[in-house]
Amino acid sequence: DVLLGTSWMREFYRTMSIDSGVSDLGAPAVTTYNGAGTVGSNELNSALLSFFARLNYDYKNRYLLSLSIRSDESSKFAKGNRVGYFPSVSVGWNIHQEEFFKVPWMSKLKIRGSYGELGANFIDPYSFLSLAYGPVPTIFNNKRQYGYVTRLAQTNLTWETAVSSNIAIEMGFLDNALNFTAEYFMRRNNDLLAPLESLPSSGQTIIINDGDLPYYNTASVENKGWEFTLGYRKAWDKWSVDVQGNISFLDNKVRKLGEGVQPIRGNLMSSKFADRPTITKEGLPIGSFYGYKVVGLSDKGDFLFESADGKGKPAGEVSETDKQVLGNPTPDFTYGLNVNVGYKNWDLTAFFQGTQGNDIFAAAKYQIYFNYDNNTLVNAMNSWTPSNTNTSLPIAKTDNFNGGNSLPSSFYIEDGSYFRCKNLQIGYTFDKKLLKKTGFIESARLFAGVQNLFTITNYSLYDPEVSSNTLFDRGIDGLYQDAPKVNARVYNFGFNLTF
Repeated sequence: DVLLGTSWMREFYRTMSIDSGVSDLGAPAVTTYNGAGTVGSNELNSALLSFFARLNYDYKNRYLLSLSIRSDESSKFAKGNRVGYFPSVSVGWNIHQEEFFKVPWMSKLKIRGSYGELGANFIDPYSFLSLAYGPVPTIFNNKRQYGYVTRLAQTNLTWETAVSSNIAIEMGFLDNALNFTAEYFMRRNNDLLAPLESLPSSGQTIIINDGDLPYYNTASVENKGWEFTLGYRKAWDKWSVDVQGNISFLDNKVRKLGEGVQPIRGNLMSSKFADRPTITKEGLPIGSFYGYKVVGLSDKGDFLFESADGKGKPAGEVSETDKQVLGNPTPDFTYGLNVNVGYKNWDLTAFFQGTQGNDIFAAAKYQIYFNYDNNTLVNAMNSWTPSNTNTSLPIAKTDNFNGGNSLPSSFYIEDGSYFRCKNLQIGYTFDKKLLKKTGFIESARLFAGVQNLFTITNYSLYDPEVSSNTLFDRGIDGLYQDAPKVNARVYNFGFNLTF
């Protein structure tokens, strides 16, 4: 079985921005909260050209082989770095198909393994070019004007590569009613593409609120571990049961940083003070939580942070060298369970999931305890006072608003483990003989269900199922959001009719 192919794709983006307080350049009249403004726009184009080939071989359903290769060329990289080649291979051996295999209670035994590479180009178009802010250069009002370079050219950008390998054993018992799979996997992401602040030696100027961070091939990250699945499927008389469960153990570690790349710090935790709660460097899990370790309260009600010499000191007496790794956003293991049970015309489905061993950086605590312009939780009343010293909350004072006791610390770290019922539904399918009497309804089913029925967790805030689309800031429970990020409980009911 041989497959050859090619694909071509072009993406086009158009953005519009409104700038206030800009002089009249003949643009449409726009009024902003800062006064008159003008409308500007940008166009972004990118193209991807791919070629791929695949060869599949199957000998008597015993020996399985699959080979593939693809070539991707992206306009998002500079000439000379645009093409990437990504091969893959997988093999399998169905031992239970061999003549010598005679185990009556085992209906399946298969060994399989694979190796493959995939490329990623998830960067903005033209990221390999310098970006300038303002007229660069231009003649305006008989004067030559220049802008500011806000992003230097990165002509050496290249493909991020994900290298995956695995080996597994699959077993089936009792005519495959019971199935078990054990798999060891390893995945390495090399040359991660991420926007980073440039080193001072680069000479790059970033304009506050208008700067565009350059992309770099930053790091190599390794994920490895074990995954086990167990399932049982059986139907008899008026009953049917289908139960599938899985558990995955994961070890995440940064193997190395890119050339010239310093330890990577995450995004600013707050616009009120310039500090970042995560760090990515060699030997640590990606996006490890980083800050000061709280060891108690002073006789003035301030946090005491552990310093490098082992002493407890207040905020003004500790520095960057006193920071330490405080937690890991990556779970030790994740798990899930699917349950489907049928009896006569009734059916019940349920899905459960959970994590164990991951930490959460509860950045939302800043709003709850240290931003005195907003409402807070009732237990903020338990802050330290001269008459209330038996507490873990520091004194409430204006200094906390811009730093002080609110600096990123172990105060924000909580256990993010949880067990949740994601979905539960019960349904009833009407008998077709009964429906046939209507003359026009072929099938009918009523159902009712609930999503996020319950969650078991020690996390003190709204929802432990924290996610982030930012690579280096996973496991941070947001800050400055209009509403808590929660998975709401949803009740639903309905019916399906076929005519």
